[in-house]
Amino acid sequence: LIFFTTHIPITILCDSQAALPSSLISQPAKDVLRWYTATFHDTLMAPTSHDDRTQGSKIWFQSIVTVELLFQLPFFFYAVYALWNSERATTTNPRPVDGKGIFRSLCMIYGSHTSTTLVPILAHIVADPVTNASQTVTLLGFYLPYLIFPFWLMVIAASFEDVFDGNTNVRCQSKGGIKTK
Repeated sequence: LIFFTTHIPITILCDSQAALPSSLISQPAKDVLRWYTATFHDTLMAPTSHDDRTQGSKIWFQSIVTVELLFQLPFFFYAVYALWNSERATTTNPRPVDGKGIFRSLCMIYGSHTSTTLVPILAHIVADPVTNASQTVTLLGFYLPYLIFPFWLMVIAASFEDVFDGNTNVRCQSKGGIKTK
């Protein structure tokens, strides 16, 4: 719950600046990002001349952030709703979101997509000639949770029929070409 709740403002206020025209970004958000990039030397998030599209070297990162805005951000809101209500579920007040259905599928999609996109991002951070070893370690500390948690969520969703109930393992055995549980 905390992961998704904190990721919403980060996505809206900071990450979005890598994909949206600067005219859509508030000045306080630009100032926060400028402070962050100057303090932590995050060259991926450093402001570029995005509006004139001359910064072709970061188009791969802009495309990842665009998908984050279009797919992941709505999922963050849905996940907060699902997790918030799952924690308050009782026998008389059941969960409004089933951990077996669409939420489980979205957890697998989100986890696999995010884990995959973090590979080139982490590679960029490690190979960035502008940052020194200390700065690289700090940036990895910021970015690694966005690899670890989504991967862990994907494993949980793939391993259990109900993401809210870790007692029901998904065990598939092949019998004559048909998978059974």
